[in-house]
Parts: sequence; structure tokens; C-alpha cells
Amino acid sequence: MGMTGKSSAGKAPRSRGRGLTKIGQKVSSRLAKRRLNDRLKDDTDNFNQGNLADTLRKEGYEELPLDELQDRLSKLPGPLAEIILKGRM
Repeated sequence: MGMTGKSSAGKAPRSRGRGLTKIGQKVSSRLAKRRLNDRLKDDTDNFNQGNLADTLRKEGYEELPLDELQDRLSKLPGPLAEIILKGRM
């Protein structure tokens, strides 16, 4: 039972490396990096000027009473910073 023809099932479309540019537009990597850096800086400034609770609520996080947070944190196997940084090393 041989298969003839091309099977495209299960294959993702190939990326052409145009994440930071418009289609058909040639941009130097230096300019693309500068644009990305500017965008990150602007996003960071907007975040820092905003209200953290509102930002988190928009992202789908719910508000919890302080005693619930303390209860959850007390059940962690180690310091929160250590848990967060573990995946980055």
C-alpha cells in the first residue's frame, strides 16, 4: 500500500524570517533591532505608568485576598525568586 503524491498533513508553514519587517521590505538587522528596542522601551514605559492591578486584570489574572496569597506562598517548596529564576539558568 504505497502513498503517491505529496502529503502536507501535519506540516506547519515555513517561516521566512520576516517577524520584524513588512512583506517585501528589506530592512537591515541593525534597524530591525533598533525598532524592536524602541518598541520594548515604549511598552515598558507604558507598563510602568499604568496600574499593575488593571494590567493583570486585562491579562486574565484574578484578584485574590491577601490571606489566600500568603497561604499559597507558604506552600511553595522554596523562595519564590528561586522558583522563578530556576528556569532561566
